[in-house]
Amino acid sequence: MAFQEGQPRKSDSILVVSLDNLGDLVFASALLGPLREKFPQARIGVWCKAYASGLAPLLPHVDEVYASDPFWDRSPGTAKGSLGSFLSTRTQVKRARFDRAIIFSAPWRTAAAVASVGVRQRIGLERRRNARWLTDVLPGEDRDKPVLHEVARLLHPLQIEKDNLVYRLDASALTHEHAIVRDTFGDTSFAALHPFAGSETRCVSLDEWVRVAAELASHNMRILWIGTATELNRLRSRPDARQEWIYSHTFSDGSLTTVAVAISHARLFIGHDSGPMHIAAALSVPTVGVFAPGEPARTFPQGPGAWRMVSRSSPMDISAEDILKEAAQL
Repeated sequence: MAFQEGQPRKSDSILVVSLDNLGDLVFASALLGPLREKFPQARIGVWCKAYASGLAPLLPHVDEVYASDPFWDRSPGTAKGSLGSFLSTRTQVKRARFDRAIIFSAPWRTAAAVASVGVRQRIGLERRRNARWLTDVLPGEDRDKPVLHEVARLLHPLQIEKDNLVYRLDASALTHEHAIVRDTFGDTSFAALHPFAGSETRCVSLDEWVRVAAELASHNMRILWIGTATELNRLRSRPDARQEWIYSHTFSDGSLTTVAVAISHARLFIGHDSGPMHIAAALSVPTVGVFAPGEPARTFPQGPGAWRMVSRSSPMDISAEDILKEAAQL
């Protein structure tokens, strides 16, 4: 039978490609449910960065995960990926013989890498120099619209029409990680705070974040700080650091999976517009996103749970009171 675009086949195999940062992989997860609904028997794979692959156990509807940091790009806090490692993963993807690929954010190198593994149908939004590597080139992203509004268009060539995509992660099956979190926090309520972002120029002062933590603690909530070891050591070295604070790297042994499960237990998440904020929103944790300034109309929390937002043109315009006011609404 001839290959017909968008028509389910028993042997369908679909690759979702997100060789971007952590938040991008969370956004790409919104594609997985509609794909499984349309192609219930399909083999669904994800190709992502190695540094983001700790989220793989939380991605619903996924059968296979391929992870490598691209040699042309660097992940936050890391060097550029290894050419040898990337080519090894590329070989694995090629051997898997996927029929279709949806490329979330499709810079030409990523699109070319997918084309090189022999995927017949390659869907992506138009970007500079990427059209030659795609079979289905959709109009470029409108950055004035929500990310998931634009992501939904990637499903159209497969005859999937979804107007209101939601990203989702599922931590329910990760019993080992849940046990680690219970051993750390017991039955006490805690708030997860992420006061960092990719650029310090859009970070609210740590002084304000400490004030947020103090107010939450006064309501019998423990505080879990989310960040890298380098970032969190800045907090630990402050003279006003509290002994009862918990830092994500001290109990997770650097595991993104464990940190994500810890976030799923939080009563509240507050953080800058970055990957951890989207993880919390995808896990239905009540979330306050802090945009200073960011792109609030485009990258606001787009998960299934309740959320609020603080948005200002400068981080200096955001106070602890501004953040707590929004948290109180949750």
